[in-house]
Amino acid sequence: MGTDILLSIIIPVYNVENYIGKCLKSLNNINNKIEVIVVDDGSPDKSYEIIQDYEKDYPNIHYIKKENGGVSSARNLGISLSKGKYITFVDADDFVDDKYVEKIMEYIQTIDFDLLCFNYYLTYDDHEAEVNNIKNESFILSENAGFSWYINKNMDDKIKQFCLNKIYQTKILKENMIEFPIGQSVGEDFLFNVEYLQYCKYVVFKEDALYHYYQRQTSVMRTYNKKYTDHILNYEVNLKRIASKTNYSISQNDILYLYLKCWFGVVNQETQNPDSNEGLNRVKMYMEQSGLKNIKVKNSELEFKHKIYKLLIKLHLTVPIYKILKFKA
Repeated sequence: MGTDILLSIIIPVYNVENYIGKCLKSLNNINNKIEVIVVDDGSPDKSYEIIQDYEKDYPNIHYIKKENGGVSSARNLGISLSKGKYITFVDADDFVDDKYVEKIMEYIQTIDFDLLCFNYYLTYDDHEAEVNNIKNESFILSENAGFSWYINKNMDDKIKQFCLNKIYQTKILKENMIEFPIGQSVGEDFLFNVEYLQYCKYVVFKEDALYHYYQRQTSVMRTYNKKYTDHILNYEVNLKRIASKTNYSISQNDILYLYLKCWFGVVNQETQNPDSNEGLNRVKMYMEQSGLKNIKVKNSELEFKHKIYKLLIKLHLTVPIYKILKFKA
């Protein structure tokens, strides 16, 4: 039966008893060519009881319990257990559109692709907004596309850095041992995509908005994450690891460009640090360790907002901007 499965949907679960029911209910038109792998990452709440009810009614929902190790480890376990030709990811506090299964299965059965990307909704408690960056088109990628196309051509801004609006080919993931980086709580999806695209040839964009990305007020991105700045600084080690697997000569400019793109995110995140002095010191540490003080990336290689970032850095305005944002916070 395993060879007949076309799509594996991997759902990591941790403290989502208020959301997982809606998530699984939205997948209620799954068929025997689809498996749903629900990975319980040691969740201490009642998520399991809700999942169990769905597991009884849908034989292709598979529940796996593991010790807590973070979302990356949960997704990686799901990948290793998957039997589908393609893999996608759904977060347990999100839900999918009515057309999600039908459209994805249609594309899987009628189009050749290594990566499929689609549009999505940002869903809030009282409204939602469609994010429609993508129009129907396809690309044939050159070698080392993770760096040369996704990073340097700013395609990460277009197709976004998370894994939730994408369909991946299982064979590429497993043959090249591509996993989400364990212990990385910031940018793990981005690094996963960079590595995956190193092995990709055919990328297809579809303009359908098929995913509802719920914006929780208590989500990780909306609360201070002390590891945020440290984990951004881990990009260099991770990117060099990824580049070495495909013998790509990653330049310091590639790395500096990424640190530049993250500059405002770091400054803004540290304004949420309850200790103002520590927040300021961490911003200074970021500037020192990233090498952004001496950035020499050409303006012609930058988008407009990143040209502004670069100018502000050159004018030594990082600290004043931190203080202004901190004052307003």
